[in-house]
Amino acid sequence: MINGTPIDAFSKKQATVETATYGSEFVAARTCVEQIMDLRFTLRYLGVPIQGRSYMFGDNESVVNSSSRPDAKLHKRHVVLSFHCVREAVASNMLSFLHINGVKNPADILSKHWGYQQIWPQLRTLLFWVGDTAGED
Repeated sequence: MINGTPIDAFSKKQATVETATYGSEFVAARTCVEQIMDLRFTLRYLGVPIQGRSYMFGDNESVVNSSSRPDAKLHKRHVVLSFHCVREAVASNMLSFLHINGVKNPADILSKHWGYQQIWPQLRTLLFWVGDTAGED
């Protein structure tokens, strides 16, 4: 979101097959980092000053924690490449990679089956926000 306006929603089939979610989450994190870099460059080219860092949220806590540690142990080559792309963005202070609980993750709204009572408070915050939404549950 830029100034409270949704800019882009992205969904694609990953080219690599993973047996665990750790690798696929890192591939998705790398794709997100590439999109953040592209959006920041585009805004700079248009003359918009970029102040501060961007924020990226992930629901896999082990991926979020290992991306902030430069000594993480990795075994598969494509996961290592994705790790270094994410790690470089975090180390350069361009973005912060933060953990978000799966229940509060807005990306899961369309990917899981929810009841109205479960999801409406989160949808209301996203669709009808006014002022500071930090106090919303």
